[in-house]
Amino acid sequence: MVQIIDKQFYRLVGGLLVLLVLLLWLAPAEKTLGQVVKLIYLHGAMVRTAVLLFAVGLPVNVVGLLTRRTGWQRWGQALVWAAVLVWLVHTLLSMLSTYAAWGVWIAWYEPRVRFTFITAGVGLVVIAAAWLVGEPRFTALAFAVLSLIVLGMLPQLGLVQHPFNPIGTSTSAAIRGFYGGILLVSAALGGLLARWLYHRTPARME
Repeated sequence: MVQIIDKQFYRLVGGLLVLLVLLLWLAPAEKTLGQVVKLIYLHGAMVRTAVLLFAVGLPVNVVGLLTRRTGWQRWGQALVWAAVLVWLVHTLLSMLSTYAAWGVWIAWYEPRVRFTFITAGVGLVVIAAAWLVGEPRFTALAFAVLSLIVLGMLPQLGLVQHPFNPIGTSTSAAIRGFYGGILLVSAALGGLLARWLYHRTPARME
């Protein structure tokens, strides 16, 4: 039974990945950025997926901290692990999209770029600390604080060269529609990643 479920799970993941590739391939180019905009689609979808995972993980970790219920603690851990992993992918994509659009790998003068790299580093440190301590309530507290900081600081970041929500404010219905589809698939994959991590929580963290 478990093997059947695993096969169905991996088929679903594979199907979503194929759909994501198709959406990116079929998505319209943009008059200024051309085909480079497809990197922007994926980059934007990844950061929003990570933020969504942090947003769901915050209350789950708070409940796990207060109630000490194993299920909540494991889900809280899985959600934030998934958020950090997606954030790391987003960080790599941000370098590619920044170079393709602006000609530099890392635009340190952009507050959002600095925040991206700082969050990636802090996220890894928090995960490592939680793993070393190995105490579920500490993990829930650390992950709740990390999620709160990310969600609280992100809206406060200023902009220098980075446009504000360029896809959401686009006049092209096709661009907005394809991006919406890419975002939905990305979010679904993020949720499946959290589920996979939940079922592989190390015994000592339970």
